Amino acid sequence: MKKLTLTILTLATLLLASCDTKKIEVLSDQDKATIKTEVEVVINQIIENSEAGNFEKATEPYLNSPEFIAISNGVVANYTGYIKSNKEYFGAVAHQKYNETNILFTYIDKKNVIMTYIGTGHATFKDKQQFKIDPFAATLVFKKIDDSWKVTYSNEFATITPIAEDSTNTK
Repeated sequence: MKKLTLTILTLATLLLASCDTKKIEVLSDQDKATIKTEVEVVINQIIENSEAGNFEKATEPYLNSPEFIAISNGVVANYTGYIKSNKEYFGAVAHQKYNETNILFTYIDKKNVIMTYIGTGHATFKDKQQFKIDPFAATLVFKKIDDSWKVTYSNEFATITPIAEDSTNTK
């Protein structure tokens, strides 16, 4: 009986020791500051190139992957659909400008972060129509892959209001 009890205790100890209990990674303030700085570079790339009409550079940080999901005002798209709809938009817009009112970061771990961008915008289309974009909110999930931050998920919401031309304005 002692031999059976000793064998069971030994097996139980081995089983418990072999269980992989992952520790939750706690990020330091320095880790968070580094991540924020690195991700802000990517956000600035997206915004600046969007405003400049550079479609390729604006969409470069988005991960071409089957897992990629983009939601824009309730419309869900995969990577191909996201790129197609943005290419159409970039083809129609002459100028756009965004104004950030707040950026929030949620740090998951050293390789995953959620960024929420809140702001307003203004767009002028090639047909001269102008639109106020207010509010504009985007939540982007970034993943660090091969030392580059890539967008793996995007959820954007905007209220877009046409700006009526002032017919009393004389030229």
